[in-house]
Amino acid sequence: MNKQTRTDQAKLNQTWTRLSVVRQPVLKQVIAVFYLFLIPASVAAEQNFSKLAEAAHKLNQAMPHLSQIAPATTPQQAYALQKQWTAKVAKSDPISGYKAGLTSKAGQAKFAVSEALSGVLFASGSVRSPYTVNIEDAGKLMLETELGFILAKSVNKPIESSQQLNKIISKVVAVIELPDLAYKNPKSITGIDLIGANVASHQFLLGKKLNYSDIAINQIRTQLKHQGKTLVKGKAIDALGDQKQALIWLINHLLSHGFQLNQGQLLITGALGKMVPAKTGDYSANFGELGNINFQIIKKPEASNGH
Repeated sequence: MNKQTRTDQAKLNQTWTRLSVVRQPVLKQVIAVFYLFLIPASVAAEQNFSKLAEAAHKLNQAMPHLSQIAPATTPQQAYALQKQWTAKVAKSDPISGYKAGLTSKAGQAKFAVSEALSGVLFASGSVRSPYTVNIEDAGKLMLETELGFILAKSVNKPIESSQQLNKIISKVVAVIELPDLAYKNPKSITGIDLIGANVASHQFLLGKKLNYSDIAINQIRTQLKHQGKTLVKGKAIDALGDQKQALIWLINHLLSHGFQLNQGQLLITGALGKMVPAKTGDYSANFGELGNINFQIIKKPEASNGH
């Protein structure tokens, strides 16, 4: 390589270096502009979902699909949105407790999730005696037999062992939960959709209460009948294989997502047996030591008690 060639090569290298210096900040600016447009679009979609979910809940309308409005939403983000819009509802309709959902492996597989889900129970969802439920108050009313637990005191730290439950749980109660699986596209419901829309929380009926320390909760069996015909048989261990572990999971899960657990609130741990569609007629649910819950589902155009 002669002297002139080396000089030309040096000039070329200097020019390339200058261009690289110029290009780097330009590239950064391009990326910044890209994210400037991308992030607000994502936030806008999430905020739009939050408003739609709140409105749908208040008006008893079909819930929006978070997975379609904001496809990249993670479970963590979905819970944040659930917390956001349910907190707004709670200003006029207090949170009376929380629910676990998809506590069976079959349920989790159906909605492609790797763990159970949680949602909020509103005070308006508690159906008072006499237990009459209007099927027209829901888009797709379902039925589940469950067990509930009343908090003896507020909880703000994770539970590490089942022995701790003796200090924080006062009562065990028989529960009929009436979820509402009303979605705009029922065949396209995902786990993210369920989380964002509060895990189909709608109504619940409470039966007999016993002291937590007086009952062997994992021995309880349930049976739900409609017009005298058995629809569902369930066992306490249908919920995550162990009621105490299901309760610990629910408490720790709620705390991890920033929900407040207060004295007197109700915690329900998931379906015992399968979830079934509601129909009009007379129902009777037996909970063994916890007695029976008898209720009626009717069809009338005006709203009934509860949510």
